[in-house]
Amino acid sequence: MMIKVIEAVADILKQAGIEYIFGLPGGVIPFLFEEIYKQGQINCIVTRHEAAAAVMADMYGRLTRKPSVLMGQGIWIATNGGFGIVEAFLAGVPMVIITELSDWYGVNQRAPYQVGTGEYGSVNLPNIFRSMTKYTTVAMKPEEIIYGVQLAIKHAISGRPGPTCVLIRWKALMETIDPAKVPEPLFPTDGYLRVSPPCISSNDAEKVADMLITAKNPVMIAGRGVHASGAYKELQTLAELIGMPVTTSYLGKGSIAETHALAMGAMASLGQPVANKMIRRSDLLLAIGTGLAPENTYNCSQDYINPLTQKIVHIDIDPRNTGWTYPVTLGITSDARLALNEIIRAVKKKNPAIDFQGRMAELEALKENPANEFFTNKYYNSDNVPIEPERIVKEINELIREDDIIVLDGGNNRMWFTRLFQSKRAGQLIGPGGAAGMAWCASAAICAQLLNPNRKVIGIIGDGGLLMALYALEMVKQYNLSLIYVVFNNSSFGNVRDYMTRKGRALTEYEETNFAAIANTMGIEGLRIESPQEFRPALEKALASNKPTLLDVVVSRASSLRIRVELEK
Repeated sequence: MMIKVIEAVADILKQAGIEYIFGLPGGVIPFLFEEIYKQGQINCIVTRHEAAAAVMADMYGRLTRKPSVLMGQGIWIATNGGFGIVEAFLAGVPMVIITELSDWYGVNQRAPYQVGTGEYGSVNLPNIFRSMTKYTTVAMKPEEIIYGVQLAIKHAISGRPGPTCVLIRWKALMETIDPAKVPEPLFPTDGYLRVSPPCISSNDAEKVADMLITAKNPVMIAGRGVHASGAYKELQTLAELIGMPVTTSYLGKGSIAETHALAMGAMASLGQPVANKMIRRSDLLLAIGTGLAPENTYNCSQDYINPLTQKIVHIDIDPRNTGWTYPVTLGITSDARLALNEIIRAVKKKNPAIDFQGRMAELEALKENPANEFFTNKYYNSDNVPIEPERIVKEINELIREDDIIVLDGGNNRMWFTRLFQSKRAGQLIGPGGAAGMAWCASAAICAQLLNPNRKVIGIIGDGGLLMALYALEMVKQYNLSLIYVVFNNSSFGNVRDYMTRKGRALTEYEETNFAAIANTMGIEGLRIESPQEFRPALEKALASNKPTLLDVVVSRASSLRIRVELEK
């Protein structure tokens, strides 16, 4: 029986459990978009820009640990959408991209408008997508579209998650197909998806358990792999089982509630001095779901982590990441949750006698030492005008509820929050960090609120980031989302300004924008905040409201360098 290719693709997406499509129809994609929309089983979100669609697909993958589909015209998904695709690729987030080559019924060799096949006079879209996805296929024939979509879904979730792409020839998508007559048989999609992630061996779990039990000062370092695996419960269980302090990379921040007695916050220059001291004192580091990247290790400093004097057990779902930046005592390829479960089982069997009280007392003393400024600093209670950024973080720390979600942006706002925001539950804070581009928060917060209508989402963004994505406010209004934007408004590209000399800083500064006024003209309540005393009641009002709110907070041009933690000599 003949069926339309667009119908076959829609069926595959439903078989795979795809729930959302984010995109902006263009090229030949509108025909597929419309078919999926008419069938009514998948939510179709049309954004105002391809970057927004890609960011929303990225955020969907982080929140659900499942892929959504990013769709649109090839040249714009590759360029505009590349903003969100690159972030997902570098952060390890599942996403399926279905796009096209705009070859206009096969006249690609004559360079038609917007063509992306790679011949003379065209853009080489296959090369662009291969540089920022873990799998890209070019579908020349109808059956190749079907195979390609099935494999793209499989590869997006297999091993280390990431974006995958199916690039489609115009004519192939518009054809019909007889499934009984294709060269290779067409199988149901679910058979491609029943693949278990890698798991630690029992032998390695026993080795790790022995090393943890005999270590004097073990420390766990958690990365984004813990979020990707949803290993929050297992991480906390193992930490509590042996009294092991936990720190995180930036992307791993909030792998454990940072109010937990064993939590030390993030590590390295934007982390807590307590975490850095404990890492350097440790005789055994258990790194899980992290690449121990330069930005989390003072550029892989041996003065911070020394593999010659410290044992390092490194667990990651991708074998290339274990022993990548530091040589290890034991490297293990495993999903984080599965590994932690097996290690917990092995430790419990041994019923170790461990000095919990001694470890806890040492950690508590470090946290209580004012010199270590554990989730605080000297500007925390400042009444300065313009408002100091640290004061805003302090107020949010005090008012935020356990169920609320914080979404960060690129730029200095994420510096303040990495260093000073103390999460109340695992997974409460989400920020960009694969590439950490400005304006990511604007659309990511929309997706977070769409998926969590009964929670409050607070998007933290700078004025530079919001200026790049003002279209997001229209989407907030369209869907009547109750999210809150807190704009750190200092009329400058703050993070860039921090590294300029006084002679060059004018390049990063510009006229002040009244975002509250803009929000009000777009049907969103905007509140202008110019003193510290105005912020708290404004945030309380926004948290209690079921309507969208934008808090336009005039902050000082304080340098984030002042909160960076230097590596002690």
